[in-house]
Amino acid sequence: MSDPLADDPRTAAIASGESISLSDDHKKVLLRELGAGEVVRSVYHDGWGYAVLTRKGLVLLRNLLAPKAVRVAGPPQVLRRAHGLFDSVEVLVDGKPHKLHGSKLDPKGELLEAAGELLPPDSPLRPSGGRRTSTWIRRHPVSVAVVAAAALVAGLSGPGQPDAVAGGGAERATAVPDFRGASLVTAAATARGGSWRVTAADASSAYRTPPASHAGWRVCFQNPAPGEPARPSGGTLTLYAVPEAEPCPSQLDGTRRVVMPDLVGRRSDAASRALAALGLDRVTRFHAHTGQHLDDRRRSLAEWEVCRQQPEAGIEAPVTTRVDLWLIGPGTSCTAPGPSPSPKPKPKPKPKPKPKPRSKPEPAPGAQPTSKPQPHTRPSRGSTSDGGGSGGGHDGSGDDGSSGGSDTTGGTSGGTGTGSGVGFGRFCSPVGATATTADGRPAACFMGKDGAARWGYRSG
Repeated sequence: MSDPLADDPRTAAIASGESISLSDDHKKVLLRELGAGEVVRSVYHDGWGYAVLTRKGLVLLRNLLAPKAVRVAGPPQVLRRAHGLFDSVEVLVDGKPHKLHGSKLDPKGELLEAAGELLPPDSPLRPSGGRRTSTWIRRHPVSVAVVAAAALVAGLSGPGQPDAVAGGGAERATAVPDFRGASLVTAAATARGGSWRVTAADASSAYRTPPASHAGWRVCFQNPAPGEPARPSGGTLTLYAVPEAEPCPSQLDGTRRVVMPDLVGRRSDAASRALAALGLDRVTRFHAHTGQHLDDRRRSLAEWEVCRQQPEAGIEAPVTTRVDLWLIGPGTSCTAPGPSPSPKPKPKPKPKPKPKPRSKPEPAPGAQPTSKPQPHTRPSRGSTSDGGGSGGGHDGSGDDGSSGGSDTTGGTSGGTGTGSGVGFGRFCSPVGATATTADGRPAACFMGKDGAARWGYRSG
């Protein structure tokens, strides 16, 4: 069965680095109590329970049978720095002292002291002297017996023996120097020269460990705070710093911030490595000309060139910022080509003038107007008189109802005179003309019901 503390990034450090083993119930209670991103730094024994130090403060795990978590409000109030056989740090919780010890990640209690506030000797929050003395006597009966025996021996030594008096008075409290903005190397050396014990930690939420030499880092925050009265002898000064190339976060344990590098002109793979080194892993790539999103998984962009970036170079940004890069393929200019000129539209042709309507020929005198044009007639195989006519291919009838014959020869009279050789049903002109068929029958030019003039039998 896997360890739930090892599987959770908030508690993975204590799962692998601490020797104190929590029960499964205590582990579940602790994981429920922790906030999102609240990393546990160390675990201590607290009598029959446990104490957990996180970046946000101290959490007590009480009751072995029915474990519950109690969060200490505000920074831990330190009554006494690390002391004794177990290097216990005594803190005050709800007016009661708690001795915390046994952490493998913080064996001297330095992290606990740095996260807390040391109560001055005259603080009204400290338990009364009588209470503390009686508590000490109950917890250390053997030491009390030794002290009593020593006092008895001193009394039996008789008068005339000088009392052993400790020389020197109490150490005078001084204001804590301000190391913010200074190089971590210089600040640590100066603090040690003033009898401080110095520890260094990351000022951001990255929780990195500063190098042992403290080189290349700059102080952002410190505990105790600048100007606070303290006795440096034996005290611990914690300097919270970040690499000198980074700006300080807005607050302790705040989101890490970086200065955007200049990536324009670099290859895409080199730009990616520079961003990854700063912890900027949210990168989106676009085509420099079209603005289309480029998918790294579908094409190789290693040799593409960065044309533009957002945020721009020199801007301070948190590591959670998304970086946008506009790229162009190898051998192509970042400047987008101009739009190709569109061809000029062809001039529209002028509309041709509508032809004027032709005037209809005037009808011959005495001829009736027709509603339809006269069809073209083939020349007749017969002969005509008075100008001649063309014969039809079938017999016709006049307007008077007379029908023509079946003779296929005929013609069209050219005038009002008498013609011969026409055929009944053939077209004729003009209306009213007379003629004679090939067989000698009289014919006249009549206007038919269809509006066409044809030869028909002339009865009168």
